[in-house]
Amino acid sequence: MAQGRRKVSEAMPGETRVGLIGEHIACAAILMLPGVKGATLAQQDKVDCVAWDKHGFIRIQVKSGKLRTEKGRTPTYHINYGSGLKKTMPSRDDYDILATVAIEKRRVLFTAMQDIKVVSKRISPKRFDDPDIETQSWRRALAVLRGEA
Repeated sequence: MAQGRRKVSEAMPGETRVGLIGEHIACAAILMLPGVKGATLAQQDKVDCVAWDKHGFIRIQVKSGKLRTEKGRTPTYHINYGSGLKKTMPSRDDYDILATVAIEKRRVLFTAMQDIKVVSKRISPKRFDDPDIETQSWRRALAVLRGEA
């Protein structure tokens, strides 16, 4: 390797790398969903991806996690939904849908912003085992977002 050049994994902090991986996984998953006409990474404050369907645009915040396997504890994904230094709750003005990404499983759980009631949450890795989790959670999140649920 040329002097002065580092591998991406050395140049990018771990949390930034996990976040970027999660954003790409989420955007790819969204592009594969029925009814979605398109999606792209946006990487703005509180909006990481924008998707659109026949009804319009959907702002998506992505939260990524790696499986925590601490001694004496059940393996879990611990996701922090809050934003800012003091981790405040999101509001409807921030984004429409939250995409929670299980990095190792490469699966996404979608939640309408209105359904987020806590600043952080532990999620069992089993929750991401369902092969239909992305389609089912996306439909539910859209229904809540559009007042149909």
